[in-house]
Amino acid sequence: MEWKEFGVVEVARLCGVQMKNDGIGAREIKALCPFCGDKHYHLYLNTVKNQWNCFRCGARGNDVSLYARVNCMTNREAANELSRCLGNTEPRIIKPVNSTPMKPLIERHNVYYDLLRMLCLSGMHYQDLTDRGLSFGNIRQFMYKSIPENEYERREVIKKLSAKYDLSGIPGFYRKFGEWKMYSPNCGGYYIPVCDKDGYIQGMQIRLDNADKRFRWFSTNEYPEGTGVSSWVHVVGDISSDTAYLTEGALKADVASTLSGGKLFMAVPGVNAINCLIDALSQLNIKKVYEVFDMDKQVNIHVRNALIKIKSILTERGIEVQTCTWNPWYKGIDDYCLYKKKSYKATAYEKQAA
Repeated sequence: MEWKEFGVVEVARLCGVQMKNDGIGAREIKALCPFCGDKHYHLYLNTVKNQWNCFRCGARGNDVSLYARVNCMTNREAANELSRCLGNTEPRIIKPVNSTPMKPLIERHNVYYDLLRMLCLSGMHYQDLTDRGLSFGNIRQFMYKSIPENEYERREVIKKLSAKYDLSGIPGFYRKFGEWKMYSPNCGGYYIPVCDKDGYIQGMQIRLDNADKRFRWFSTNEYPEGTGVSSWVHVVGDISSDTAYLTEGALKADVASTLSGGKLFMAVPGVNAINCLIDALSQLNIKKVYEVFDMDKQVNIHVRNALIKIKSILTERGIEVQTCTWNPWYKGIDDYCLYKKKSYKATAYEKQAA
């Protein structure tokens, strides 16, 4: 079975992919690969086969998988969103391209945990995290680590991991010419563990060092013998609470939970990537959810519609939902929590000095 075709060029434009010669009727169009820091148009968009392939990093797939990977969502979620953006036809199911079945949670956790223990955090990334309001202890607790900078470091890490674990079925790893490799964007970045309520690492996101400062999954769905990810929900804070704050992005949830004194935060990878949300909620005693997505929900119609859907799903299951807003100067709930923390410290200092 296949998805409805949306057109790889149309999807690439929607994703903001920069094309070199996007003339109408061109069989093959060159573009900058959004996954490997490409600067010389190694990404080829085949308009006849509706496929894309980067000859620099090896990533490849179809129109749906391109949108899914750029926006950190599953193929099904990508097809649904593309159907809304580019047409009204209901998409059909597709099997992931060249995908190896995913290993169980505990096996993924063990690999990721050992991987992170082998790595360090660069000064630049440490500064980025402290600027968000996290302390050294917080950063160590959440196990943020920088991506190995060069091929030698990556090879040494993979050598140690593959000697202990079978890396097949672990998102982020793939085999090329018989050797295990790991997905590593050329622009660099740091890993963000996406954990369940018990602290097990389900998968990892990458905070990129590029100009857009975007996030990617540590995923290899379109690589040889690679494995894709799911729309895991990140859980952090007081899991005994019957009240949860729902937002987008694991790092944002970590920061907001920390700055709010350990409140229970749950983070979906995207406003439309909610396949795992109900399952995550069912494992907790949640009676009320505060929706704290970014403040662009006030002007972005697609975000507003997605939030209406989330509220409907939760309400149907007897969970009370309340939408929270704040000064839109502070886009994310993490930004607003940091502002409140700094304001409180400033007020306390003024009172002490008076």
